[in-house]
Amino acid sequence: MDEDGLAVDGGVGPVIRSVLAAVPCVVSDTDWLTVDQRARLTAVASVVTGAARVLAQDPGSVIGHGLLARLCAVLDHATRPDEPARTP
Repeated sequence: MDEDGLAVDGGVGPVIRSVLAAVPCVVSDTDWLTVDQRARLTAVASVVTGAARVLAQDPGSVIGHGLLARLCAVLDHATRPDEPARTP
């Protein structure tokens, strides 16, 4: 929060916000990614921007009501490997 008590985005600058906001539009045109990979990339961009926004607005409620944990669960699922790791 700034000196007037207004919420500010914690560390997510306008350039990063604009890049992340463009991800859903750009990802839809990437025919070299599978549909699953497109969905996961879109989910990651949404969680990153959404978590920064809600934490800046009301961190106590976000954490206390489990929203941050739910966002992290989406992030965990979206970043899982495509297939099981191979061991040599």
